[in-house]
Amino acid sequence: MNYAEKLTQAMAQKQSPILLGLDPRPELVPDDCYTKGKDSVEGIALGFENFGIRLMEALAPHVAAVKPQIAFYEAYGLAGLKAYCQILKKAAELNLISIADIKRGDIGSTAEAYAQAHLGGPNVGPFEADAVTINPWLGGDSLEPFFKRCQERDKGVYLLLHTSNPGSKDIQERDLKDGKKVYQNLADQIHGWQKTWSPEGDYSSIGVVVGATYPEQLVELKAQLPRAPFLVPGYGSQGGKGKDR
Repeated sequence: MNYAEKLTQAMAQKQSPILLGLDPRPELVPDDCYTKGKDSVEGIALGFENFGIRLMEALAPHVAAVKPQIAFYEAYGLAGLKAYCQILKKAAELNLISIADIKRGDIGSTAEAYAQAHLGGPNVGPFEADAVTINPWLGGDSLEPFFKRCQERDKGVYLLLHTSNPGSKDIQERDLKDGKKVYQNLADQIHGWQKTWSPEGDYSSIGVVVGATYPEQLVELKAQLPRAPFLVPGYGSQGGKGKDR
């Protein structure tokens, strides 16, 4: 079963398109999660771990997936990354699809190393998730190590297409000579990558990230990419066609 099939099945079972996003910040985590205090990076990281596990256990019957944002854990060094790994481990125990929000992007052997770290390879590492978010702006060759894992390891990839921040307009909505905007041109390329790397099935294992802050573009892109799973910050994880899933 490929990633898209797993996601569709999980959303159908939970009757929910919602995912749990974990972006922990010390001031927003309840005090009782800090079982070793919050005067050290170790104490804060453990608080993040406890809070994430508490949320997943409570919400597992109602959400299909969990999306930890690695930056919030990386900020607390090795202790934070250990907490991140424990979040992924617990997600697997609860049969939640894990989407690693890493937004990596690089070329050549570096892209391969990122793909191995976060989607697995010959030796499974503690960062392995079911899917990742990545930055496609370095071009197709930077994405191939991730696409190969969609085929070989039934993983999923979400490409940043139209992000939610106000500054996304600076580049993503620039007009091109053919009359299209930059993000529309990228959507065309994503459609081509889907046909090459994920050619079968109602849904592709190559999805996109489109911010809910731009609803008109969201509707437009769902029509342009009907097979793509959509990650919609501020909403959740949606199927690519038909009604919102």
